[in-house]
Amino acid sequence: MRRTAALVVAGAALVAALPAAAQTPFPTTPPRPGPVAPVTPPSPVVRKLANGLTVMYVRRTEVPAVNATLVVRGAGNTDDPADLPGLASFTASMLDEGAAGRSALQLADALETLGARLSASSAWDATQVNLYALRNNFPQALRLMADIVAGPDFPEREVGRLREERLVALSRSRDEAGAIANNAFPALVYGPQHPYGRFATTEATRRLDRARVQGFHGGRYRPENSTLILVGDVDPTAMQPVVQSAFGGWRAPGPTSRAPAAALAAPTIARSVVYLVDKPGAAQSEIRIGHPGVARNSPDYYALQVLNTIVGGSFTSRLNTNLREVKGWSYGARSGYQMRQAAGPFTAQAAVVTAKTDSAVVEFMRELGRIRAEAVSAEELDKAKRYLALGFPQTVETNPQVSGQLAGLVTYGIEPSFLSTYVQRIMAVTADDVRRVANQYVRPGNAVIVVVGDRSQVEAGLRAVNVAPVEIRDVTEFTK
Repeated sequence: MRRTAALVVAGAALVAALPAAAQTPFPTTPPRPGPVAPVTPPSPVVRKLANGLTVMYVRRTEVPAVNATLVVRGAGNTDDPADLPGLASFTASMLDEGAAGRSALQLADALETLGARLSASSAWDATQVNLYALRNNFPQALRLMADIVAGPDFPEREVGRLREERLVALSRSRDEAGAIANNAFPALVYGPQHPYGRFATTEATRRLDRARVQGFHGGRYRPENSTLILVGDVDPTAMQPVVQSAFGGWRAPGPTSRAPAAALAAPTIARSVVYLVDKPGAAQSEIRIGHPGVARNSPDYYALQVLNTIVGGSFTSRLNTNLREVKGWSYGARSGYQMRQAAGPFTAQAAVVTAKTDSAVVEFMRELGRIRAEAVSAEELDKAKRYLALGFPQTVETNPQVSGQLAGLVTYGIEPSFLSTYVQRIMAVTADDVRRVANQYVRPGNAVIVVVGDRSQVEAGLRAVNVAPVEIRDVTEFTK
């Protein structure tokens, strides 16, 4: 006790000895953001192989390394067979499990020896394979990448192992309210006939086998649908023969077919409905509110970015400030447009304390209505635009970041000039633009409202606030 008291006295004496300026209270006024500068990333040089593979080169010599991203369009989750959701993702995860006669361990050893990293994953409209290697080792690493993409072996043993891992993950997710909500919301927005409304099930996962994976790969992984993006210490003239050597022999063995565009048409939601998915004993309620949004190529892309930043796309957004900072009902609330080949969902969401489920839904709907009805202030508009514009440069700092940005543009047929004009086009968004797109693309009166929580605790409150009719859904609909 005496020692503690002595330390307190000594600390007070040190503080008293500090200059007056050092004893001022902690600042409460945030610093003003700096000026917005344009971003001018290098323009890619484009080449093409005889087999149809497009190659994009972006030369950045600051680091003696190269990042390669292969974008395979038409091999994404949207392309899953209707009766086999999860096949695209499973195929991507199998690529590096054995190729060109090498086992998964042999491939991993070869990459490690070169100091290279490789990964593969599927998104909604494409599969991506990413490679990072030092410049001197890049030709050898690229040949391994080509083997993995063009000549995967899909060993039966590895297919079985990964299938069992997925079945275990699905089993675990059945007890997670967030995972249930993530299945229920798109299923109720789009319905089971639409690719965006399907989710992986135990029954479908059990039917993932080598033959189906081979068939998907043979029909979907095609050089003419693919783009190889090389960013780093690469000279296009010197590197093109290396790419030709690695990928020039790639040929797709089977025919391809894609779902017609009509199959991706967004459904119309006639009126808002609250779908209460009963999760007895749930510690909190998971809320998802939304409807079909827009495709990635929407001309309103920039205005929607600013709109969403204000509503729920940043920590200081209206939704997060309301539900987290003011009310204290949630650790975080957010919103977003998932822009895909077709109109992906607009979603506003949060996990909230059970006792405030009904009140939280009311606040969500109030904020979604307010962005439509009230003009955004000049201060809030400027803050949102600067948030986006000043944050953009850090998304194109590294070679993998530049490669990733270009991959997203390639997937949706958007010109690389997007990167150099993004900042100025964000800063050109007006309050009238925000209000216009809010009234066009935020529709709280035509929304699916999903609540996954303890029915015995939340149903009465949800019916009492009368936001929309309440329908009860069984949890087993979304945990198959």
